[in-house]
Amino acid sequence: MTRERRKRLGIWVRIMIAAVITVLQVIPLAVVVVNSLRGNEEISKIMIGLPEKLHFTNYLTAWERGGYAHAYASSLIIGFGTSVSVAVLVGFAVYGLLKTECYGKNFFYTYFVAGLAVPTFAVIVPLFFFFYKMNLINTHLGMILIYIGTNISFNFMFMYAFFEGMPKELDEAARIDGASEIQNMIHIVIPLAKPIITSVMLIVFVNTWNEFLFSNTFLQKEEVRTVSLRFFSFVGKSGADYGYVYAAAVISILPIVLLYFLMQDLFVEGMTSGSVKG
Repeated sequence: MTRERRKRLGIWVRIMIAAVITVLQVIPLAVVVVNSLRGNEEISKIMIGLPEKLHFTNYLTAWERGGYAHAYASSLIIGFGTSVSVAVLVGFAVYGLLKTECYGKNFFYTYFVAGLAVPTFAVIVPLFFFFYKMNLINTHLGMILIYIGTNISFNFMFMYAFFEGMPKELDEAARIDGASEIQNMIHIVIPLAKPIITSVMLIVFVNTWNEFLFSNTFLQKEEVRTVSLRFFSFVGKSGADYGYVYAAAVISILPIVLLYFLMQDLFVEGMTSGSVKG
């Protein structure tokens, strides 16, 4: 086999693998969308199939019964509040450790990374009693504080790899020109770090939008409960309203899908640029 034929064969193998992975990922999503337009009796008879009649009212019923107006508002407030806060806090932390003369760099780096080793179930009970005493149960601020703590460690490492790969000559040139640390960060670092900042914010937003354990524990009032908790409205002791469940699933994931498609270029650039050293 010639080198050219081996190269073509390798390309076709990669295309086939990519096609198989794509199909495996698209099929479950397609089933959810199709079933969201079917009636409960149809789905009960056969789980996968085309709708005999399009039940667009499933979406209206799911939206009203699930209280998705309040759920969307709550999830958006918590998601945007957390993503912006994590991006700002992690950005300042990484900049301080890498771009300034900071004492104890190894200690602080280890401190941030150590958060990955703390299991969620180990802190949820003491955290609940502490938040109860501080009147942070059933509040957006309480959830934002929790999600900031649970998202900092991973995104610190993520952003650290990107900042570490930025050319040091840019910082030196800015300081020679008389720029302060704040000016250097605003005019040099942030414009270059736009892809990684966008990626961090998107990752954090998706994590908070889909998170269930903390939100189910700390948000007990219906008016502040998030999107991830609304499936309980369609499942009871007598069974589940499958058409409404699938419609609620589409309603829940639609903002995330749209957000990814709108920001996919920046997200992919941020995910890949951290591995390139300047």
